[in-house]
Amino acid sequence: MAKFSVERFPAGFFDVTQDISRTLPVEIIERWAKGAQSPDSARRLLDPNRFEGIVVSSDSSGLTRLGGRMGLLEILAIIDHPKRLLHSYGTAAGGEAVGIWAADNTEMLYPAGTRADDLVSMLLTVQDQIQKECKTQVGIAAHRGCFYRLGGGLYGADADRVEEVSETHTEGGEVVITAELRAELGRPECFSLQPRTDMPSELGENLRVTAGPRRGDLEPQQTQYPIPYSDQFYADLLQFAGRPDDSKLLEQVHKTYSRQRAVVLIERERDETDANEVAVLNELALSLAMKKIGVKALGDLGGSEIKTSGSIGIYTFEECGQALAFAQRFREAFLRQGIASRIGIDYGEVLVFQIRDGIEDIAGAPVNIASKLAQDEGVFGKIYISEAASRTAGAGSEFQPNTFSIAGTQISAFVD
Repeated sequence: MAKFSVERFPAGFFDVTQDISRTLPVEIIERWAKGAQSPDSARRLLDPNRFEGIVVSSDSSGLTRLGGRMGLLEILAIIDHPKRLLHSYGTAAGGEAVGIWAADNTEMLYPAGTRADDLVSMLLTVQDQIQKECKTQVGIAAHRGCFYRLGGGLYGADADRVEEVSETHTEGGEVVITAELRAELGRPECFSLQPRTDMPSELGENLRVTAGPRRGDLEPQQTQYPIPYSDQFYADLLQFAGRPDDSKLLEQVHKTYSRQRAVVLIERERDETDANEVAVLNELALSLAMKKIGVKALGDLGGSEIKTSGSIGIYTFEECGQALAFAQRFREAFLRQGIASRIGIDYGEVLVFQIRDGIEDIAGAPVNIASKLAQDEGVFGKIYISEAASRTAGAGSEFQPNTFSIAGTQISAFVD
């Protein structure tokens, strides 16, 4: 069922400036909101941005567990190394980085002419290097399909699928390919493929690559991946990675970037329609609506929008009471449009740094915990507030205690 309907929003709602929308394709969204909103018009709008090829998505494993025994800077330093390897080997194999890579995720796009055998062999090769050189491992998923490149990101059912497989259904050190990519293999007998029967049927057929030839011909390209940090913070992070036992340097970097913040992570319901192109445009419209509603809900609460990406929004506040008030305002505003959300709130140390033009980003365990509470454990319509955040949030009696086991870690929270 479609979640987006222009009739739910007031006239002119989608007339916004690019500074509000940041990376969203405002012109396309406006034309969609004001047009016929039919499958044919959706295809006409999106066809210039259509791309066929292979997408490789990765996700770092075990970060929640690492957060219990490592400092934040140490975690950011060790997850940087596998990203550098994925980028250097990927670009050597003809790939192109997509968007700004999050702290624990990567995404690369390979043109349709890329030989599937060569690509899978490259992925096995880079996993060998990650296992040999890195302290943390990653899961990798690869899919051959049709994607839409808009606003620096990839959209469409195929883009959602490969991202979901990597983030939710891969383990550290694993390479998983879809049946569509397997069909492109010129010599499938050279690879050992094990069906992954534990995934939801809507993700299609997927296979674990357990063995296969490696690429000895690649010369990794030592170019910088699209870092999610300011240049200065990244330079400081690399300096710390090279001197992890330097207590004075650690203290200096912490003093510069460390803050105590309440983090609110919101996931709204996604659009569900039969036509892929219609769903893409409806999702973009809802992302823009999420940004506008989020800015209005911030009001006098003093918080900051960190980012809105797809169906996810992240916001920070100095006080937990402000964070909870914002979460309640946002949930109510979107419910009036017939769209539910699930929200996670945590409080703790984050590293805050500038990206560009005064725009901030953050990294830290509270982001991960808020995400796990909302996305992994959450039910749409509910707010989940961690025990750490609840101490000063002023949560009412409608919030009931609960305990969640997330990545082997017990997390106490309250749910309304």
